[in-house]
Amino acid sequence: MTVTAAQIDQYAREGCTRVEGVFDAAWVARLLDAVQHISQQFERGDTPALVAQSPTQNPPSVHHTGAGGVQLRNCMYAHQALLDWLTTSLAAETVATLMGATSARFWMDASFIKHGDDPDSATPWHNDVCTFPFTGNHLPSLWVALTDVGLDNAPLLTLAGSNHDPHRYHSPFSRQDITLAGYRPWAELLARTEADDADIRVWEARAGDIVLIHPKTIHASLPRAKGAAGNRVALTTRWIGSDVVWAPDALSAAIPRLSDNSAMIPGQPPPESLFPKLWPR
Repeated sequence: MTVTAAQIDQYAREGCTRVEGVFDAAWVARLLDAVQHISQQFERGDTPALVAQSPTQNPPSVHHTGAGGVQLRNCMYAHQALLDWLTTSLAAETVATLMGATSARFWMDASFIKHGDDPDSATPWHNDVCTFPFTGNHLPSLWVALTDVGLDNAPLLTLAGSNHDPHRYHSPFSRQDITLAGYRPWAELLARTEADDADIRVWEARAGDIVLIHPKTIHASLPRAKGAAGNRVALTTRWIGSDVVWAPDALSAAIPRLSDNSAMIPGQPPPESLFPKLWPR
């Protein structure tokens, strides 16, 4: 594995780091083929058949993100190549090592396909934890580049250090008729990215590189450049480490398979029967 002490330190300090060449060309080709195959199934109006059952995820779904972009959610169990990658690759060990956890367990996935050159191909500023029904620092997103991502191909942006925010932000996707202690207005998140002293980092990547993003890190992407050819494809997976507990509230996203499961106890780690350890194996 290629993780260095400097990358571990950068992740802890800034809430994001890149590791080059974690996945070789063979893995990239298999994953890219799987994501494209699933996307084509949705384009035909089909819901991908599962190759294995998930006890925790919502069914696979497709979401159109504007300017022709597509997000595929909860598709890990819909293609054998994705499951093979999850259970046999360096993904889990890399995640655990970078975030300083003694274990790593898979939670959910989302794949992103961007094409065209509309300014709306940019991903807006946000962070991931705002609607999570879990708490803990070990809830990162592992972003895997399946195509080269240069400055012209919608690279990720992060606000360095935002992983140290003590609060959450009240997401525009949550209920707006209630307020909870510990949440700040979404407008404050956006204002932080527009401040004169905002420490914005740009993350170019080659196919097979990974970027690990802390759940509180505020991030976005640039749009694809005018005339950019091909697609920008990335696989993301979200993970549970050793300090995570189940803590849904009125602003959490609904995951019926978890919310209705008596094994999920508020204030307790999620059980291994539902979220098995993928590292250590």
